Amino acid sequence: MKPNAGPNRSPIAFARRFVGDVRSRRLTGMSQQIAYNILFALGPLLMFVTAFCGFVTQQINAGSANPVEPVTDWLAAELPREAAQFLQEPVANALSTSPGFLLSFGGLFALVGARGAMGAIMEGLNEAYGVRETRSWMIRTGTAIALTVALAVALVVSAALMFLSTGVGQDIADRIGLGTAWSTISAWLRWPLTAVLVAWVIVLLHRYAPNFRAPLRWYLPGAALTVVLMVSAALGLRVYFAFAGSYSDAYGVFGAVLAFVFFLYIAGMVMLIGGVFNGTLRGGPPPSAAGPEPAHLVRSAADMEGAS
Repeated sequence: MKPNAGPNRSPIAFARRFVGDVRSRRLTGMSQQIAYNILFALGPLLMFVTAFCGFVTQQINAGSANPVEPVTDWLAAELPREAAQFLQEPVANALSTSPGFLLSFGGLFALVGARGAMGAIMEGLNEAYGVRETRSWMIRTGTAIALTVALAVALVVSAALMFLSTGVGQDIADRIGLGTAWSTISAWLRWPLTAVLVAWVIVLLHRYAPNFRAPLRWYLPGAALTVVLMVSAALGLRVYFAFAGSYSDAYGVFGAVLAFVFFLYIAGMVMLIGGVFNGTLRGGPPPSAAGPEPAHLVRSAADMEGAS
C-alpha cells in the first residue's frame, strides 16, 4: 500500500488494488494469533465472571436457604430442557463457591489475558494498515486496557439487552407499568442496538488500535465492511453447520470448541480486511503518523503498480 496515493477512481482498479493489498499482508497468521490470544484470555475471564456472579447471587439472595435456587429456576424456565439439565449442576456449584480468591486473582489474570488478546488485535491492525509499531510499552498497555474496558462495557450492555428480552425483563416491565408494550419494544430494538454496539466497538478498534491517528470518518468504511462481513460469516457458518452437521453432535464438546475457535479466526480475519479496505480506499495511512512501511509491503505495492 503506497501512502497517500489517493483513492482509486476506477472500481476495477480499486478492486485489483484491494485484493493485492490483502494478499500482501500477513492476515492469515495475524488472524490465527488473534484467535489464539482471545481463546487463551477466555479461561481467566470466565473464572472472574463466575466468581463475580457468585458474589452477586450470594449477596442478593443472602436471606435464602439456597441462594443459587433462583438462578437454577431461571435456567429451567428459559432454556431448553436438555441444556438446562446440563447446566444446572455446574452453575450451582460455581455460584456456591467462595468468590474472594477468584475475584482478586481472577480479575488480575483476566486483565493480563485481555491485554494479550488486545495486543494481538493491535498488532494485526498495524499489519493490515501497513504501519510499524513505534509506541512505548506504557502507551501500548494503556491503550490495550482502555480498549478492553470499552469492549467489556459493550458486552455487558449487549448481555443486558438480551437478558431484558427474556421473561425476567417482562416481569420488570410489568412492575413499572410497561406491560405488553415491552415485548414489542424489546423485539424491535434488541438487534439494532446490538448491531450499533458492535459497530461502535469495531470503530474504536480501528481508530485507536493501529499506530496512527486520523479523523473518525476515515475509519467508518472499513468498520462498516467489517460488520457486514462478520454478520455474513456468522450466517454462513450457521448455514454450513445446518447442512454439514453440527460439530458438537459429531465431536462432542471438543467439536463445539473447534467451531468457536474457527469463528474467532474468521472474525479476526474480517476485522483485518476492514483495515486493509480503509487503507486502500484512502490511499494508505497518514505518513506523518504511520511511520515507514515495512520493506516487504513497499516492495509488494511497487510490484503491483508495475504490473498494472
